[in-house]
Amino acid sequence: MPVLRVVPLAGETTWSFLHRVADAYGLQVSNLRAWWRWENPVPQGCGVRPDGEVLLDAAAQTQVAAWCRIPAGHLARALPSWATGPETVAGRDAVGGGDGRGWARWRMGALEWGPVAFACRLCAARRGTNGRPVWAYRQPWRRRCGRHGR
Repeated sequence: MPVLRVVPLAGETTWSFLHRVADAYGLQVSNLRAWWRWENPVPQGCGVRPDGEVLLDAAAQTQVAAWCRIPAGHLARALPSWATGPETVAGRDAVGGGDGRGWARWRMGALEWGPVAFACRLCAARRGTNGRPVWAYRQPWRRRCGRHGR
């Protein structure tokens, strides 16, 4: 299976980005979730919440960076919650036996990074979203796209 390049949109939620990575490979996001151990599982019915967020430890972030062919540093600049993951889910390898599987934690992103809204569809299309909506952290005064006026 070829490795595809999936580019994040600035301010995008990690949860939205994982949906797009899964979609690029013809998978469901639940297939990606199975690669990690979870501190707290995704609540039933919350898997489609736009303000849902996933925090990933360093091992899981390395996997995502490899899947989407984007360096982790670029992902850290584009995805607001990216830097919080390793410190929030730190030290779990000792619990899991050190087998290299990543850890993830579910959180409501709006509580920490602000409100979530649809990103501009034209900006998102430039990132190869295949018509899939992109959720991004946007304050009310930043919800109108400066480039496209939408």
